[in-house]
Amino acid sequence: MTRARAMAGMAALVLACSGCAGKEVVPAEEARTLVERGRKAARAGDYRTAMEFYSRAVAEDPEFAEAYNERGKSSVQLRLAPGEEPGQDVRICEENALTDFTIAVQKNPSYADAYFNRAMVLASRAQYKLAVEDLLSAIRFNPQDPDSHRWLGTLYELKFEDRLLSAMDHYEKYVDLGGTDPVIREKVRVWKESRRAASAIPQAARKPATPEDERKAAEMHARAMELLGMPDKTEAVQMLENLLSTYGNTKYVQEKMSALQAVISTFKKRGAPK
Repeated sequence: MTRARAMAGMAALVLACSGCAGKEVVPAEEARTLVERGRKAARAGDYRTAMEFYSRAVAEDPEFAEAYNERGKSSVQLRLAPGEEPGQDVRICEENALTDFTIAVQKNPSYADAYFNRAMVLASRAQYKLAVEDLLSAIRFNPQDPDSHRWLGTLYELKFEDRLLSAMDHYEKYVDLGGTDPVIREKVRVWKESRRAASAIPQAARKPATPEDERKAAEMHARAMELLGMPDKTEAVQMLENLLSTYGNTKYVQEKMSALQAVISTFKKRGAPK
């Protein structure tokens, strides 16, 4: 399975669980009823019927942002639903979903879930910068949602080489908010331990670095970065840890300390070297 397809499956899964955060104008009673009927159909896996109810809700109340968001979610679910032909109308479903999520945030600019949902579709289409922007908006309007922090951290880690520190910040927030993913929790644990270990080294114990130390630190760092390109990250992680312990007193390492700790915590998994 390709990463893009895996991201698409992830999008469908998380969209199924997202709610309806954000404030909006109170919709017409009939429109609310139609949306609830649509949700009931969606829970039963009948996404086409659900979309019919959502479309009727939009016709009843064109300003009802939640109806657009729910219809967009069903469009995403429909393309991956059992019984649907593989690839059938996939592009159309994606475009319809993006259109509905966009209308939802236009109708309600503080609609966190619509930003989140649009980000999931954008990420599945490898539009990572736009996905990050939407996740940042989702967090701005609903900072207590762990999933937004989780997927923003994932995008930063996997798709933006210079954002590992930001990835760890959002992973840490995800865990603080009750996130339970074991892989992310382990990354955060290692990240916190590495920070504590670095801060525990007495300044007096750090001998002054020589120009030769600075040169060797730069060489070791360059070699470790080359090794990170290998499938097995074990040797790279060990070399980075050795870099911190041996040349942590150098200006070269001090300037990169947080980034190096982030790399170590990202790839160091207990009992799983790869």
